[in-house]
Amino acid sequence: MMSDLLSTMSPPQAEAVKRELVKKAIRRRLVRKALVKKALKRRAVKKALAKKALKRRAVKKALVRRGVKRRAVKKAIKRRAVKKALVRRGVKRRAVKKAVKRRAVKKALVRRRVKRRAVKKAVKRRAAKKALKRRAMRRAKK
Repeated sequence: MMSDLLSTMSPPQAEAVKRELVKKAIRRRLVRKALVKKALKRRAVKKALAKKALKRRAVKKALVRRGVKRRAVKKAIKRRAVKKALVRRGVKRRAVKKAVKRRAVKKALVRRRVKRRAVKKAVKRRAAKKALKRRAMRRAKK
């Protein structure tokens, strides 16, 4: 059909129409190639975005995990601090108890010393009284 149409035209005209048809075909092929390329690129972009999303999700998960770990560490540090404080308090309490005991022992020792001194004094007084009585008795005999 096309060949019939071309044969009716003059040779330069037919050549021009042929060239035009070839140009159109080439353009069509180029457009199709470009569309295929675009589609491939779109697909590649989609894949890359999916990969990125996966990565982002993985990063988010890792961050959450790190947060959980950090909280656990913080809790452990707090627990350790509380334990240390309790130990310190216990040490302080024992020291205070010891000091109180020491003070009580010191007081008891002082009391005992005072008592001993009083007893010694009383014994001396009794001995002196006895000596006086004896002396008086001796004088009375002479």
